Amino acid sequence: MKRLRSIPGGTRGAAVAISLVLALAVACGKRAPKSPDWVTSAPAASVMGLSGQAGWIIEQKGFQTLIEKYPLADQTLDIFLKKAHINPHQESGHISFYVLSFPGTKQASGEAKAIPSFLIQLGGFKDQEAVHMAIADAFPSEGSLALGKRELPVYVILDWNQYHVRAVADADGRIWLGELRSLAALDSGNFPARHPVTSAMEWINGKAPFQGYIRVKPILNDISGNVPEDLARNLPQGIEALAWSVTPGPAGKDSLHRFELAITGSPEGVVQVAPWVQRFVAAVSSLQGSQGAQAPEILQEKQRIGVRCQLTGEQINQALAKLSQPGISFLPRKP
Repeated sequence: MKRLRSIPGGTRGAAVAISLVLALAVACGKRAPKSPDWVTSAPAASVMGLSGQAGWIIEQKGFQTLIEKYPLADQTLDIFLKKAHINPHQESGHISFYVLSFPGTKQASGEAKAIPSFLIQLGGFKDQEAVHMAIADAFPSEGSLALGKRELPVYVILDWNQYHVRAVADADGRIWLGELRSLAALDSGNFPARHPVTSAMEWINGKAPFQGYIRVKPILNDISGNVPEDLARNLPQGIEALAWSVTPGPAGKDSLHRFELAITGSPEGVVQVAPWVQRFVAAVSSLQGSQGAQAPEILQEKQRIGVRCQLTGEQINQALAKLSQPGISFLPRKP
């Protein structure tokens, strides 16, 4: 693995830094960190995911903007939290949102076909048993859903026209909310070992309060209307996945926060995307307000490339706008 640090001074400095080849770091023999649970448990049909600590992410504009694109998802989460009497601000768990794309179907831009293609996961709560009991008390049961070799009870959240939103608790205690077709995708398996998404997530902070992933190829092919033109235009063929995380720093408008990005793909794709990463680092580093920040660190292997840097909240929003949907944004904590 090449480990590089960009040199202050704009595009030219970044260009010099990315051309430096330092010592190989893989000889230390350390095992790569595992992807977080919300990713390893994600259904293979998911093309995008966003996750964070429950009480924190619920206030994030980026999470609110994304979930509002799926009106049924927004309503589902609101009903679930209120009826089950779950206060996310008092929970240590996380809330994750997944966008799904089913094989053999084209993701439609119309709301009717977009509504069911989501899943919401609530996991890692300090008292999962109490959460399960709250669900059983708040919602009527309706048969069961086969996941793996187990039949899991299904609870009715809401019905809207032909869509039937239900809640299921899996064998590991995670709560899943979604339309029946989306819930059935849980039985089709998770990302296989060494999948581009899990490989990318290994290079970002799995404990960060705000993190996400994108599978590039399905996004560009099926729902390109939600992707900025510069991303679709600049990322080369062979790029498979993006993963990113934000670890908030101290409260304050100009505080620095840790931002991490990883991109995976074919060896040819990673080589071709390196200049894009260089321009990305130069662009976000050149924005005003980064005084005192450490120089960005660029990491590169045969099939992945990553960036670790310190950015202000404004810079992070600029970075996220270049990576996924323009609506995703980071809201720093108030002083």
